[in-house]
Amino acid sequence: MKAHHRLSVLMVAAALIGVTACGSDAEPRATAAAGASSEAAAPAPPAATGPTPAGSADTVPTEGATITIADFEYVMPEAIAPGTTVTVVNEDDAPHTVTAKDDGGFDVDLAAGETATFTAPDEAGEYAVICVYHPAMSGTLVVG
Repeated sequence: MKAHHRLSVLMVAAALIGVTACGSDAEPRATAAAGASSEAAAPAPPAATGPTPAGSADTVPTEGATITIADFEYVMPEAIAPGTTVTVVNEDDAPHTVTAKDDGGFDVDLAAGETATFTAPDEAGEYAVICVYHPAMSGTLVVG
């Protein structure tokens, strides 16, 4: 069995040397000549690294957005697409609402520690948001 293993290693090494010596045109032939042993030598696909940072060229659009309520303040996303499903997380020990001050069509009432969702307006614009329980709380939801 050891001789078979050494032979496989030699075949992989020969295939790799052939690829290096012949350039990328020889890559399919070298892989076929090396057989199953070359699979172990093949590079692994890139690992998942989590979400892509905002603003990068490879930004993947998200299907939802989150508004967090913490310390009696809204933490709003920078902007969201029309019709986006918005998750609201109330991290406070008090109830709050995410209520469109004017014509926005959304009004979410959350108990302390609760999470809920709503659908953002279909029309782009800036929507003033208030908490009906705490009039000093306000924010702006940017849709567009």
